[in-house]
Amino acid sequence: MRGLFGGAKPASIAVVEPPVSQSYTRRARITFLVAVPVLFVAALAVSSPSMSLPWALLVSAAFGLLLGGAGAVLVAVWPVLRVLWWWSLEIATGGVLLGAFSALAHVSHLLVACGVFGAAAVGVVLVRPARRWLSRWAWCVIDRHRLRVFFTALVKATGTQNAGLLPLVLWACPTPAGERVWVWLRPGLDIAALEAKAGRLAVTCWAREARFVKASRRYAALIRVDITQRDPLRFTVPSPLTGLIPATFERPESPVLGPVVGLDLDDIPEPVDEGSSRRR
Repeated sequence: MRGLFGGAKPASIAVVEPPVSQSYTRRARITFLVAVPVLFVAALAVSSPSMSLPWALLVSAAFGLLLGGAGAVLVAVWPVLRVLWWWSLEIATGGVLLGAFSALAHVSHLLVACGVFGAAAVGVVLVRPARRWLSRWAWCVIDRHRLRVFFTALVKATGTQNAGLLPLVLWACPTPAGERVWVWLRPGLDIAALEAKAGRLAVTCWAREARFVKASRRYAALIRVDITQRDPLRFTVPSPLTGLIPATFERPESPVLGPVVGLDLDDIPEPVDEGSSRRR
């Protein structure tokens, strides 16, 4: 390959950075060494009254090794699980589409499946409501990745390579003005420090404006990110209530009082100008 194209061998791209992988491997070892003895003692205290001591020791050791090993594996593979969570929407959407295409091709024919999916794709492109709906949800997916890029740059700017500081992007949904994303912050970040970086986030997300808002009264780590892509009030929105008003209508008059006329109060004297009375 190197001789064919005359270039150097391309560098491999790791799903998880080596420092992050080493850090979580060390945490997994510590988790295993701490969890196994604690679980062994707890299981022995529970099982010893109901069985003989040899069986209690055996069951407690198996219980501690099993749960301690499961916890260590979970800690070790957490960076990979986090990457899978970042791409969960794309993976789920691709799996559903491939499954539907395979099922349709198996039931009917491959050409029929291609025609149905092609017609659906053309319909989404040509039908404006469907295209707008797809575009808004696509921007939600894009914002999730752009937020990850923003937080990664923010963590690296602090001079640390601890990937545990990266927040967890929970969910995103479209709004009339753009997108709304819920984020769970990790230790080391707070909303006060993020509010000063709102302009950088808007640039990262290719948006007009970005804003950080508290999403929970109980948990300070749960925040909401409002990303503004457009102004929903830039166009004049006609009110449907104007169609309910008739073009011509008759003014109603009271049948009891009749038309309103000037009041004539004989018992009240007319006001006298003080200046004219003094001259007299």
